[in-house]
Amino acid sequence: MNRSTTRRRQASESGASAVEFALIMPVLFLLVFGILDYGMLFFDSIGLRQGAREGARQAVVQKYGAGCSGAANAQIVCTVKGATDLTLGSAAVKVRAPDGWVQGKQLIVCVQSKERSLTGFVPFPANGIIRTRTVMSIEEASPTLTADIEETAPAGGNWSSTWC
Repeated sequence: MNRSTTRRRQASESGASAVEFALIMPVLFLLVFGILDYGMLFFDSIGLRQGAREGARQAVVQKYGAGCSGAANAQIVCTVKGATDLTLGSAAVKVRAPDGWVQGKQLIVCVQSKERSLTGFVPFPANGIIRTRTVMSIEEASPTLTADIEETAPAGGNWSSTWC
């Protein structure tokens, strides 16, 4: 092959890489933004679960977060919210003691959050509602804790008896 043939071939392919780049970039950006969005969703899901578990653990032994004050019910909610590590949403808490706040009975802590997408390109499953439920045995009885605690569920969420 001589030099003139090589130069003609290079000249005819000079815009090919730009066209290939333009065709691939939307797919690549969508993939990268999807990874970011779902990574944040999974991070918040783990943070929500950890917050519910930590709040339930502190509630059953009657030891609440250092920054929480007020009535015991408010301290439980404050402890749960303080232990959740959310980046895209905010937590709503429901605490139930179906058989009363009696030693050996169950304490149920449910937490849910409405997540919003960072980029808006990728839809979240379940309309962005993530939920978790933790059940623990009450270790310290409390006569002051008699009522269940239920915050308003986030938009699109609910406190149905099927999951909490």
